[in-house]
Amino acid sequence: MVVDAVIYHPYYDKILRFLDTTPKREKLYRLVAYLSRFLTYYSYRMGFSTDTVNMFKELKSQVTFLRKGMRFLKPLHHLETASKTFDNKLMDPILQKTTVVRNLGYAGYLTIDAFIFLKMLGLVNKSKFSNASTWASRFWLLGLIAGVINSLRSYKINITKLNNKDEKVDVEDVKGKIFKAKRKLVWDLLDMFIALNSLNYLHFTEGDVGLAGSITSVMGLKDLWAAT
Repeated sequence: MVVDAVIYHPYYDKILRFLDTTPKREKLYRLVAYLSRFLTYYSYRMGFSTDTVNMFKELKSQVTFLRKGMRFLKPLHHLETASKTFDNKLMDPILQKTTVVRNLGYAGYLTIDAFIFLKMLGLVNKSKFSNASTWASRFWLLGLIAGVINSLRSYKINITKLNNKDEKVDVEDVKGKIFKAKRKLVWDLLDMFIALNSLNYLHFTEGDVGLAGSITSVMGLKDLWAAT
C-alpha cells in the first residue's frame, strides 16, 4: 500500500526523529517567524490586502510567543558550556575566552527572553522593565561578537596548519574546519545584522531583517538535519 510505503520509508522516519526534539522544533519555528516577518513587509510593499499583511504579522507574533516558551530553560545549557570551556586549560586561550563570553552572552540573552515570556503570560507586570528586550539584544550582540572573533581565530589557526609544510596534518580535516569557521562567521555576521537593527544601530527594513533571519534559520536547520 502507498501508506505503508510512506510510513516505512527511511526519510519519513528521519523526519519524525527530527521533529521529536524541542531544539529542532524551536529552530523550525524560528524559520517560520523570520519568514513571516519578511512576508509581512513584502506583502505590504506589493500592495496585498490588509488581511494578508495582518495574517503574516499575526503568524509571526504567535510563533515568536511559542519559541519563547520552548527556550525557557535554555540558558542552563549555555552556562554549562561556558563552565566546562573555562575549565579546559588545553584549549587555545582566544578560542577558550571567546567561547566562554559567547555562551555567557547567550545565557544572558535567553534569561531576559524568559523574563519577557513571563511578562507575555501576565505573570509579571507588563509595564515593568520596558527596556528588557533592548538588554536581551545587547547580550545577544555580545555573544555574536565573541562568536565572530572565535571564527576568525579558528580560521587563522587552521590556515596556519594547512600552510605549515613541516607539520603532518589531515588536510581534509583541516579544510573542513576552515570551511566550518567561514560558514559560522557568515552566520554570526547575519545575526549581528539582526541584533544591530533591533538596537537601532542600523536602520534596514523589516524585510531585510526577516530575510537575514530566514537564511540563518535554514543554516541552523541544515546542521540539525545532518545530525539527525
